[in-house]
Amino acid sequence: MESRFFIAPEQLEAFEAAARSGSFSAAARSLGKAQSTISGLISNLEIDTGLTLFDRSGREPKLTAKGRSLLHDVRSLLNSYSRFEAKSRSLNAGLEESLTIAVDESAIELKSLTRSLESFYAEFGTVAVSLLHASGDSAATLVREGKADIGIVLSQSDYPEDFDFRGVGNCSFVMVAGKDHPLTTLNAVSIQDLHNHLHLRVSASSDPASMPENDLSDRIWYLESYSLFMTMITAGLGWAFAPLHIARPYIDNGTITVLNTDFQLTPYPYCTDLIWSRRKTLGPAGQKLIDEVSKVLSGEKATREPA
Repeated sequence: MESRFFIAPEQLEAFEAAARSGSFSAAARSLGKAQSTISGLISNLEIDTGLTLFDRSGREPKLTAKGRSLLHDVRSLLNSYSRFEAKSRSLNAGLEESLTIAVDESAIELKSLTRSLESFYAEFGTVAVSLLHASGDSAATLVREGKADIGIVLSQSDYPEDFDFRGVGNCSFVMVAGKDHPLTTLNAVSIQDLHNHLHLRVSASSDPASMPENDLSDRIWYLESYSLFMTMITAGLGWAFAPLHIARPYIDNGTITVLNTDFQLTPYPYCTDLIWSRRKTLGPAGQKLIDEVSKVLSGEKATREPA
């Protein structure tokens, strides 16, 4: 029978941190351990596996081919361990006293969020809920910094390794301007036409979030409020990409116009994600809120799509 070996999570953490940071000393700082401890953990890992994971012949240790081959598996194991640990704590945890949710209004209709909160309140009425306005990347920042328990955001291509996320819905953006804006007189708006006019954006603290229109104008004003954003658009101050669920009432009453362009013939589609950090355990209330938002948004998606 082939012998089995047992690897401690601390060994895997030391290996991953050293591979990520490029040195044992940097790994020690990131994990709050002594460099000698990191070196010992990695050496023991090499003994236990029978593999040389780092080439120590240079000034800084370099991953060997075998080390690189194992790195993805090690990260998967650490993520699985973090989820197991978080779920175990959650099962043993009592009800949270409060929850803080960072909400990007472009990612979810507020009436949908309200429906989710109504169902949540019916079961967890004693839990205090704080809702934070968080545009652009600020929701993810609040979650990463521990200032929010859950974020509702436009989907990103990549999240930090200690984040969990769930794709729960979708939304669309349309290019709009006030009904009297010069762009509305054009049959087809070109990219050059956009360059000649002010671009209005909702983005926290002038943060150029990864949206498709970043380079379409040399003149950009950043706003943190969708109320001010829509007021400026209806006044004809500039053009913008606006979430369709926010722009729809203004389009319907004729105060803003959807611009026809020669480069984008359909609304820009985006997915909506719920994000939370494995470093901060979600109890039953947090899990319930995630499930309620997921149920509402996925149900809306199902009604919009043909069977």
